[in-house]
Amino acid sequence: MGASVKLVEENSLRASDSGFEFKIRLNWYRSLPLSCIENLTVQLDGQAVDPKQIRLFVNECEHNLDELADIVNEYWFVQDSATVRVKLPGRVRAGEEHTINVEIILRAPYIKIGPDRFLTMSSRYSSIQTAV
Repeated sequence: MGASVKLVEENSLRASDSGFEFKIRLNWYRSLPLSCIENLTVQLDGQAVDPKQIRLFVNECEHNLDELADIVNEYWFVQDSATVRVKLPGRVRAGEEHTINVEIILRAPYIKIGPDRFLTMSSRYSSIQTAV
């Protein structure tokens, strides 16, 4: 994992009619199938976002978080950003400053650590951004 890769891309917070979105990067050294995303949590200004309101947009496709475990043939490439879209209308407006906290837990399917167990990595990142 490169030290310069930040989980949340700077200056990526965007307000929308349906809520807000921001970009994240895979902060692992290899591309991974979407099924390897064990968990993704978001907090906005210290308040947890309901996972049912979060969607992940990657490779021109949008997915609910509960769909990811079954997506074994679609990869999140280390060179590509993914967009986290949150359905919270009116919560973020252009020009406002917000704190985004993200935690992602990834499974490395090629690093076995026990019977039917694989290495998992947890990353947390906090970013203060002004929405556009």
